[in-house]
Amino acid sequence: MKKLVFLVFIFVASVANAQFTETLSSDRPGQALSVNTVGKNVFQIQAGFDFPLSNISFTPSSYFRYGLSERLELNSGILFSDSDDVRSLTIGARYSLTKNNSSTSSSIQASYDIGGDEKNTQVVYIFSSNFNDKLSYTANLGFNVNEDFGDLSGLYVFNLSYAINTKVGVFAEAFGTFLNSGFELNLDTGVYFLLNNNLQLDALLGYNNDLFASIGVTWRLPSKK
Repeated sequence: MKKLVFLVFIFVASVANAQFTETLSSDRPGQALSVNTVGKNVFQIQAGFDFPLSNISFTPSSYFRYGLSERLELNSGILFSDSDDVRSLTIGARYSLTKNNSSTSSSIQASYDIGGDEKNTQVVYIFSSNFNDKLSYTANLGFNVNEDFGDLSGLYVFNLSYAINTKVGVFAEAFGTFLNSGFELNLDTGVYFLLNNNLQLDALLGYNNDLFASIGVTWRLPSKK
C-alpha cells in the first residue's frame, strides 16, 4: 500500500503549478497539517519540545520538508520519548490539490511510520479557507492503519486561526481520534511569532489526556532563484 501511495505522488508532480508562499507556511504550532507545500527546492525544518505539566520531562520532535516541485513535497518526522528512545520515525509526501488563486485550498498527505512498535500508514486530507483577511480555518481528516489492517483508527483536527498582524497570530483547535478507539476530543491553543519570512517561533498550551505545553521553531531555506 505505501509503495503505491508514493508512486502516485511522484507521478502527479509533473502537473505542478506554483504554490510557493512569500512567508513560510508551517505545521507548527498545533496539530493541524498546513494545506500548503513548501515550494520547489525549498527545505524547511520544524522542531519543538512538548512538556507534560504533570511531571518534569520533555519530548523533542523534528519534522523535515523538502519540495520536489511547487505542489509536491517529501517529508520526514522523528519523535523521541522522554527516555530519548525513538517513538516514531515517519517518511511521507504531501501534494497540493488546488490551483493558484482559489478561494479554498486542499491537499493530501500520506506517511509511513518505520520507527514505531507497529508499522502504521497514515493518510490525511487537508482543507483550508478564509472567513476574511484575518480569520481562517484548517481541517484535517484522515486515518491510521497498521500493516495487517487489523487496527484502523480515524483522526481529525479543526484549527481556527486569527492573524493579529503580519507577524503575530493566535489559534485554537480541537483534535482527536475516532472509530476503533471511540471518539476522543482534545483541545489546544497557542501563538506564533514570525520573526522574518523564513523564521517563526511558537508556543502552545493544550490537553491530551493531560495538560501539556509546547515551544518550537520553524526555519525555511528558500530556493535560490
